[in-house]
Amino acid sequence: MRKNFQLRNALMLMGLASMPLWFASCSDEENIPAPGTDEPTNPEIEAAFDFKMTKTLPVKVDYPAFAQICVYDQVPDGTNNARLLFKSFTGANGSLESAYTFPTAYIGKTVYVVANGYNCPPVQEATLTENGLEIKAESSRLAVETESEYSRQEIENFWAGTLHVLPEDGDNLEYVKENYTSGVNIDTHISGLNEQYPTAQINVTFVNMVADNYNTLYYYTYTEETKNQINDAWIKRQMTRDHKLFGPYSSTDKGWWPGSQGEKHPNRHINDAVTICDSDGTPIEFKNGDYIGFILKSGTSENDRNPQIFYTSEESTEERVGQAASFSYQRRALVYTFEDQPVYDNRGNYNKSDFNDFCFVVTANPNEAIDNPDIPDFPNPPFYLEERQAALEGTLLFEDNYPEAGDYDMNDFVTTYSLTPVTYVLYYPDSGTEVEPYYLGAVEYSFTPKWDGAWYGCSFSFMLDGLKNDPTHVYTMNANQTMGALSVEPITGTIDLGFSSEGMTITSSNTYDMADYPLGEIFNPFIQPTSNNREVHLPDYDPSAGADLEGLTEWQKAYKLEDGKHPFAANVPTLDYQIVTEQMKIDDFYPQYIDWVNSDGTTNTEWYLHPAQ
Repeated sequence: MRKNFQLRNALMLMGLASMPLWFASCSDEENIPAPGTDEPTNPEIEAAFDFKMTKTLPVKVDYPAFAQICVYDQVPDGTNNARLLFKSFTGANGSLESAYTFPTAYIGKTVYVVANGYNCPPVQEATLTENGLEIKAESSRLAVETESEYSRQEIENFWAGTLHVLPEDGDNLEYVKENYTSGVNIDTHISGLNEQYPTAQINVTFVNMVADNYNTLYYYTYTEETKNQINDAWIKRQMTRDHKLFGPYSSTDKGWWPGSQGEKHPNRHINDAVTICDSDGTPIEFKNGDYIGFILKSGTSENDRNPQIFYTSEESTEERVGQAASFSYQRRALVYTFEDQPVYDNRGNYNKSDFNDFCFVVTANPNEAIDNPDIPDFPNPPFYLEERQAALEGTLLFEDNYPEAGDYDMNDFVTTYSLTPVTYVLYYPDSGTEVEPYYLGAVEYSFTPKWDGAWYGCSFSFMLDGLKNDPTHVYTMNANQTMGALSVEPITGTIDLGFSSEGMTITSSNTYDMADYPLGEIFNPFIQPTSNNREVHLPDYDPSAGADLEGLTEWQKAYKLEDGKHPFAANVPTLDYQIVTEQMKIDDFYPQYIDWVNSDGTTNTEWYLHPAQ
């Protein structure tokens, strides 16, 4: 808070005149002395209000399939101000067991769990309790739109697993003949429906391709009674715009001109998902006995007039194989791969083939509808899967006149933050299960400084207690910086914790179980003013090894004023915090603040959402 000398003196006199009345209004006169007197002897330091506005709670959900999970304070409809409280992904088997830091204001309240995944209840009511997230009855389901049920990481695992079984540029004929031929029909067959689920919808998700050709994927349908109609001429008639799924894609740049960008490179289409629909866009309701086959049109250019045409209903025998292979994935999906060059030439001679040029996944809703017992399981060894957990976000407030109260506007340095834990968990693709613990491999951070209201210059740093105890410097404010809003781009970085693995084996020497290091507990931000080089931390957090603690009382070492309640720093669980006006105590700017402090955090828990009019 840099003002000129006369203004500074006047303000200091005003602050000194008003300070005794302010402290008397929020302290126990018998037990808590005023600032500057001896430290208290009656109340225990550890028993005082710890000024936390968040609490780390367990989150456990179990869905029938992979899903993105979001928790809101109201059902988001695109027009309301639904607040996102939590966001994460389940494992491939639909289970999520984690811990997350929630605003304490929502404990005991109804929240809404939005699941974006196939065959999952789209919206469910839940309650945040001291025991964690408790989902209520499923009668509160509402419809929301669903796209791909897979994360980008899972699609990449599909592709890695395919190349594990069918290596790139390898001759994979014997493996394909042994596992996928001898009369096996690899069209998708609907046969697992019952009275509860009499029909099913089919979705197709593009995984990847590596091929010089321009490949386009189509589908066709038939039944046991109509399968005799399938021949080359009939297949060609199915290659219409209504039956097109993906493409044309090519993984190489076919343009001859300098600087050509290869617009059909498939990477931008990975994880695209489509539903098989009628021509009017209505999803087709498939029944038991229905089949869905797939066609690959492969040409040397987008408009090749004589493309190669391959399809999954082509007969295979002991001596010959078709152009495609298929795997069963977790008993809920089929993975298909095509070879985009003829496996046999016109004379019946075999051409070396890897059978992995075009890969996609077929799923049904409900997933029990696909029942292809002759198609083998997708073979993929366990490995440590990298996942990004829900980010911890909020706004940090600092008062820089520590260990004195100052003008107590809590705006000497204000910054928003976002911390994203990167974890690793042992993943078994064949069963879709994840085996805890989740190991912390890194923490990605982003800080955006918002306000400088300080008398002094200061530096801002943070520690991750127990993980990275040496401070990470983020930002420096010079003593002559203009007071007010800051125009600073987000400051980002990563704390690498050194996790490494090879297959099922952890190769790093240090491992950190995320359950033992919740970010809401170990995040330890602080400023260091140039006035005295004291560190200013959140209440009850530890200083760094180099902090100057000489002459401080126990209250001051706990980063609280002598009333044992008011802090020198606060972690507010919102990114939309309205910054206090200069020279106005935070108690006046936020009228509910003092009530929240005096109640030991039991009432007015959302004071930061209610500034004075």
